[in-house]
Amino acid sequence: MADPRWLRGRAAIVGIGSTAYGRRGEFTERGELSMAAEAVSAACVDAGIAVADVDGWSSYSMDSTEPADLAHAFGSRPVRLAAMTHGGGGAAMGGAFLHAAMAVATGQVDVCVVYRSICQGKLRFGQAIAKVPRLPAAFSWAAPYGLMAAGQMFALATVRHMHLYGTTEEHFCRIAVNAREMAANNPQARFRELLTPNEYFEMPYIYEPLRRPDICMESDVAVAAVITSAERAADFDADPVYIAAASVGAPQRFGQGLLGSYNMRDDDFASAGQRTVAADLYSKAGLGPADVDVAQVYDHFSPLVLMGLEDFGFCEVGEGGPFVAGGGIGPDALPLNTAGGHLAEVYAHGMTHVAEAVRQLRGTAANQVAGAEVALVVGGAGPTPTSALMLTREAT
Repeated sequence: MADPRWLRGRAAIVGIGSTAYGRRGEFTERGELSMAAEAVSAACVDAGIAVADVDGWSSYSMDSTEPADLAHAFGSRPVRLAAMTHGGGGAAMGGAFLHAAMAVATGQVDVCVVYRSICQGKLRFGQAIAKVPRLPAAFSWAAPYGLMAAGQMFALATVRHMHLYGTTEEHFCRIAVNAREMAANNPQARFRELLTPNEYFEMPYIYEPLRRPDICMESDVAVAAVITSAERAADFDADPVYIAAASVGAPQRFGQGLLGSYNMRDDDFASAGQRTVAADLYSKAGLGPADVDVAQVYDHFSPLVLMGLEDFGFCEVGEGGPFVAGGGIGPDALPLNTAGGHLAEVYAHGMTHVAEAVRQLRGTAANQVAGAEVALVVGGAGPTPTSALMLTREAT
């Protein structure tokens, strides 16, 4: 069997870039290809490389922007990789980086760009459904019971977690408040106003027990990252951040997980479905939760952050609530979603979590964690496959 640590430190992120952060529908007239091109250009400027030198492209969640269109638009070198990782939303984000890292580490590609471009105002829900010949298989189990929105489905697992472990709405409030605290110092963040617990509890439920601050915003945004081999990283302008490991997967029988199939084992239902990914990631990186200096945990819904912290070993199963309420997250504990995350910065299907991890390890973040050496980035919980990255400041 191959050494699971083979990829460790062989690939590096050398550039990051994004568009402005738009509200849902704000960039509809521009479209996702134009937005992707802007983000790619910005990432290449950050790296100090011409876009024409990119010969690999990797994305996920069935991004509508084709690598061929980007390569043609920039007059790029021949395309040597055009990779797509399946999985809904930001679940498979780490898979796009895994493809890119393997490609540059094995010499198949010189420079690869990972990108995600989202224009969420492009279609209204009814129009989108009308264009689909049939609902995804997982939805056929949920739709007859009125479950048509992700928030409804994730609320079920949330209530189960509350029933099993005594998790409370105060615990969800702590995640939402932390997001606003972090966003307050981020000039790009969409929601920079601080949130008090009183303000939180005055808000009505959207999907009981979830309130508006528990639910990620909808956004129009594109983000890109430039990946190359560790050997070539020294030739680029920006400080490299090394990919210690990337993992993609899901527990047995998880299926589409919390988005409708509900065929997982009982002890996986009230979880982020990321325990197998976490174990795989730590094994590949040769690192564990005690080594993590900053964590960017996908926060489409605040309860899933609690479950993600459990799955990645920062606390015991069922202890996510007491962990965050007892001071487990914050600048003096585990710095969590330090740019504001999807709850307060922008919703970019996990790519801004990667960008923030890169800034933290470069030492350029708005809420800089002193001496940050290791960053964990967790992809979206719920669909399959989910994923995660471990990034380091030094090649190891």
